[in-house]
Amino acid sequence: MSRESTVAIPPARAELAGILAAACKPRALTTVSQHADAHRVLSAKGSGEPGRWQTRRTPYLQEIMDALSVTSPVSRIVLMFAAQLGKTEVGLNWIQYVVDHAPAPMLVVLPTLEARKRWVRQRLNPMFAESEVLQRALNTLSKRDASNTEDIKEFAGGMLILGGANSPASLASMPIRYVLADEIDRFPWEVGRKGAEEGDPLGLIDERTKTFPRRKVLLVSTPTTLDSSRVDGEYKASDQRQYHLPCPHCSEYQTLVWQHADGNYGLICNKTTGQVYYACVHCGAAIEEHHKPAMLAAGRWVAKYPERRVRGYHLNGLYSPLGLGFTWAEIWREWQVAQQDTSRLKRFINTTLGEIWEEKGATIDAMALITRLETPPTEPPWGKITAGVDVQKDRLEITFVGWGADEECWVLDHAILPGDTALPEVWADLHDALSSQNVALAGIDAGYNTTLVQKFCDARQWAMPLKGVTGLHRPLIEDERKRRQRLRYRRRKGTASEPVGVDQGKAILYARLRITQPGPGYVHFLQLPAFDDEYFAQLAAEKLITKARGGRPYQEWVQTRARNEALDCLNYALAAHRLLNAGGVQPRTVAAESEKLTTPQRSKKTNNRMASESWSSRL
Repeated sequence: MSRESTVAIPPARAELAGILAAACKPRALTTVSQHADAHRVLSAKGSGEPGRWQTRRTPYLQEIMDALSVTSPVSRIVLMFAAQLGKTEVGLNWIQYVVDHAPAPMLVVLPTLEARKRWVRQRLNPMFAESEVLQRALNTLSKRDASNTEDIKEFAGGMLILGGANSPASLASMPIRYVLADEIDRFPWEVGRKGAEEGDPLGLIDERTKTFPRRKVLLVSTPTTLDSSRVDGEYKASDQRQYHLPCPHCSEYQTLVWQHADGNYGLICNKTTGQVYYACVHCGAAIEEHHKPAMLAAGRWVAKYPERRVRGYHLNGLYSPLGLGFTWAEIWREWQVAQQDTSRLKRFINTTLGEIWEEKGATIDAMALITRLETPPTEPPWGKITAGVDVQKDRLEITFVGWGADEECWVLDHAILPGDTALPEVWADLHDALSSQNVALAGIDAGYNTTLVQKFCDARQWAMPLKGVTGLHRPLIEDERKRRQRLRYRRRKGTASEPVGVDQGKAILYARLRITQPGPGYVHFLQLPAFDDEYFAQLAAEKLITKARGGRPYQEWVQTRARNEALDCLNYALAAHRLLNAGGVQPRTVAAESEKLTTPQRSKKTNNRMASESWSSRL
């Protein structure tokens, strides 16, 4: 046989060589949008158009999905979208891409564990059930794991962890390369139980990605209210991309907006024909809705600040593709109906326009109040002192107020007494603090740990349990007849709380805080460490908003920041002053100083705002 003759390779060995060559061949690079077009199947459980995913139906999503691909250098993406525009589908397509094409640890965070459970059952599990590539990628052992359905899904090269922003365990210290945070405006500002908070959940999430230099984070949400919207803040810090569309008449590019800067509306309704159309900002021609598919296909994202590294995308409901969301006529009708109902109008602004809602109403300027701090006088110009006490799980907060003629008052101090309010130690501290200021009457919030509040007050006639009731029609304190009946019941039973119209109290206080000259109703603040920026921010933590329901206006207090204990305490101190002047309440006397608690225990905890001595001893 010639040496040049070909040696036959056994079939089995040839097959093995082919398998080995295929395994060693690098996988072709693909983008998230390409992968979704090839493999994503929409389930009837979560989509109005079940079947194969087609990026061309929502062309504005292609750039976003491709920025999530491994070939893109973008590491942080923010979607501030109106509802029903496909933002959740972007996240699901990315999950499928990671599991099948770019395996790595991935974390998906929903606002709560309950929301996670619904999302897994309605969106994630149907996607896994419909996708062949996902079924192949799942680890067979994890399929038999019962916890896999809610907490974790394992696959070759990575795992999908499913958590809730209200659960510290969901955000535990584990390195993560990819993060999808959905509906971040519903996330709590602090994760963990009250008194043992572990910080901002978004901050904890970012900490988990630090070990991966090519990490990616996708933040998704419809916006909520000004100054409390996470997604709005994240979008403002991004390059702020808007989707520009060409006019079918003049071909000039523009964004679809509900209202232009000059006040004119983009969407117009012809009063004669009832036809709803969009007026081109360049040529003024009527753009009809049937033009939208071609316009969307020719659209492009334009960044306002292209130098910024974070990608931010904003889209409103006017871009909704035909058949996938509300028509322009439906949006116009909803806008008309919403004018008669503030809550419906807010929902329209947030979910249809994808914009933040700004509450407009009466409030006070926290910074202006700081300028009113004054040196404590050598001789007190006030008479009796009342206190307002707010009860939290892990602390008591107290405001001491001295009262002069015509309810001119001096806010003497604000104290924080740390400790578990279910235990007796912090109540012993409260007794000491009230005694040190010789408080004539203390109004104590009985809305939390009610039994202990009432027990404390039953032993002291100069302490009154208060129960806040809402509604501007409710008086700060009840009329004399009702109040005396309640006092008789309290003396006999020792359980009744005094109802306090907290909304009216806030209105009174905010009106007083706008008074600029000392005299009747003026509120003084002594220059003490207790009165810092945080204290005045809490005083200004609410707004009186005028809303409408059924075409009728009504007013409602709205909290604009997480903490408002300073306002509540001052409100209770005012109610205690009114109750003291109304009669029937025995104020503190010199003999009361000898009162002792049933337990002599004292808390060993301290606080730099603890009022353990009277104001005069600190002059």
